[in-house]
Amino acid sequence: YLELGEYDKSIEHAKNALNIDSEYHDAKYNLALSLFEKKDYTESLSIAKNLINVKSHKAKAYELKIRIEQLICDWSSYENTNELLSKNKIIVHPFLHISHVMDNEKNQINAKSWANQLASNKRDNSFPRPKSKIKLGFLCGEIRNHPTYYLIRNLFKHIDKEIFSVFMFSYNHNQTEKNEIVQYFTDFVDLDDLDDNDANKCLSDYSLDILIDLTTIISHNRQSILNDNSAKFIISYLAFPGTTGSNLYDFMLTDDTVTPETQQNYFEEKFLFLPNTYQVNNGEANITEITTREIFNLPADGVILGSLNQSFKLDPIMFDIWLQILQKHNNTYLWLLDENEEMKKNINAFVGDRVDLNRIIYAKRLDYPEHLSRIQHTDIALDTRIYNGHTTSIEMIQSGIPLVTLKGNHFASRVSASILETLKIDELITTNLDDYKETISNLVENKTMRNEIKNTMRVQLKESNLLDIKLFAESFQKTILKIFT
Repeated sequence: YLELGEYDKSIEHAKNALNIDSEYHDAKYNLALSLFEKKDYTESLSIAKNLINVKSHKAKAYELKIRIEQLICDWSSYENTNELLSKNKIIVHPFLHISHVMDNEKNQINAKSWANQLASNKRDNSFPRPKSKIKLGFLCGEIRNHPTYYLIRNLFKHIDKEIFSVFMFSYNHNQTEKNEIVQYFTDFVDLDDLDDNDANKCLSDYSLDILIDLTTIISHNRQSILNDNSAKFIISYLAFPGTTGSNLYDFMLTDDTVTPETQQNYFEEKFLFLPNTYQVNNGEANITEITTREIFNLPADGVILGSLNQSFKLDPIMFDIWLQILQKHNNTYLWLLDENEEMKKNINAFVGDRVDLNRIIYAKRLDYPEHLSRIQHTDIALDTRIYNGHTTSIEMIQSGIPLVTLKGNHFASRVSASILETLKIDELITTNLDDYKETISNLVENKTMRNEIKNTMRVQLKESNLLDIKLFAESFQKTILKIFT
């Protein structure tokens, strides 16, 4: 039932099993996973902590514990977790590792262990460019209300159909989003009803020259349908900002800011550098303010410091910096995304009496158009430290909001810098916590400076390459064509 997504039935059966044998650890773990999927984080976390003491389930339980603590901003064991991960004492899903450890080499050690691939055994795939149209496939599980879809949806129509026959292999999609893009593909293939073997055969039957996996190893992926027969070349792109640890992927699409060439040894995938930021966007500015602050529970006056990132990206070190800024500037408010009740409870406890809790404002999840409307009320966007805003960052920038980022040491912590460099707004990129805090404070204190940067951003949104989706598509094509000998 757990694999089928029938979590209520899974919970019922796990509890029944535990009534018979209270030490049935598989049932405990399945119960914890099902409760996690039902967003009962408190109970799931309690079970995970208990299972850490069981040798056979320690690794899995630790991984679940870390994931939950991220989501609910429970930072009580943050330092201990970071030490375990940074010293590679436990192996976790690579997503958890890159969101704790800002080190590509250590991320790779974890990812290869997680992928069960300590020995790199790349296939020898040297192919000339086909004389006919190149068969280009995309594998994606996010053609729905998902950040990946909002980033990439406008790329497909600009891919040159004289050069490429373009195929989408999709699962978990919504019909509305599918209808928006289906016309741009030679074939839109629904994999939902195919098991792994049939899906693998389906891919192989298309004899693809290139397959770009837009999901790779994030949640609900279908990496298991891929093998050497899936395409001549398999490329990782967009979803996961790090090495998958797998020799399945020949290349990854990237740029020389997020992954300088000196870091190639720490990635299983060969770098394919795009000339500007690697991160595609929809090519549209979002600078028409048509709503009022009050609609979104924001004060009419005061400086709104917004970080509408998912809660797993928050960490106590950066949050402490934010609180220092709030303490220094009484006219500021911190605007966060409301992820769950436990998250808010833990954040409020962390804040304590350092600032008035009324100055911490939580934004409910909204439909995408409403979300784009509300973010325009942000005065200064605060980027997160270890795992930057990715979609959130480009949304803020497209809205002309000054985004202050701290350029880190691994892929996930350099994405916002990559976007700002393409926009040619380097003054919002900082390299240490003191400069980060000072830059934000200067913008809070100096409204004239804030407005000047906003005006510059609006000019650059028109004049830079950042929102030129046609140019991005041309660069995208030229870059992937380099893989042919």
